[in-house]
Amino acid sequence: MKNLSLILIAVLTIAVGILFYQVHSLKSSGVSSDSSVEVSSKDSVKVKPLINEVGPTNLAEAKIAFLNIDSINSQYLYIADESKKMKSKVQHIEGQIESLTASLQTEYESYQQSAQTGIAPQSEMQKMEESLKRKDQEIKNKQLQLQNFQYDQQEMILALNEKLQQVVDKYNNGRFDYVISYSETLPILVFKNKKLDISSDIIRILNDEYKSTKNKK
Repeated sequence: MKNLSLILIAVLTIAVGILFYQVHSLKSSGVSSDSSVEVSSKDSVKVKPLINEVGPTNLAEAKIAFLNIDSINSQYLYIADESKKMKSKVQHIEGQIESLTASLQTEYESYQQSAQTGIAPQSEMQKMEESLKRKDQEIKNKQLQLQNFQYDQQEMILALNEKLQQVVDKYNNGRFDYVISYSETLPILVFKNKKLDISSDIIRILNDEYKSTKNKK
């Protein structure tokens, strides 16, 4: 589903801009630490070392790989299966709402006609009113179910993000200093070396684990 993909992409790309800012700053300076000049009361100049604010890793020499989130969204079987299930449920509820709405409209028109003519007895009019209220409440309940799917979707996205983090951490095992997420929807990377793309490996691991779990059910 489109919203699912966009939110997942956003969750995984928050820190990329910060990383590239740090890399650019470090390369511009050409060193991993700086020095400052301190003037004493006797106008003598002393060199005072500064703590490297970037961190213990020299980012200019960092080993970096990237993960294509578009590929994850399109090739991870779990996302495909869950999206189909969610889409089917949504369509089913939307169909029920459409049917209830049409029935409610028909009953309401009949109620108005009976009220205008004044032929129907009061007891029958009361039954029609109660039926209208029930159908109206049913429609509201179905609409609430649709809203709840949004919360289910958010929980699914959080679980996906956690799963992806676990798989990448296990796969990385010290290979890279940074694994950056990339998407055509949010193209933060202006250049990427395809040799650094680990997406296919991660997708294979995710699908293998998902198939194993699915077969056990």
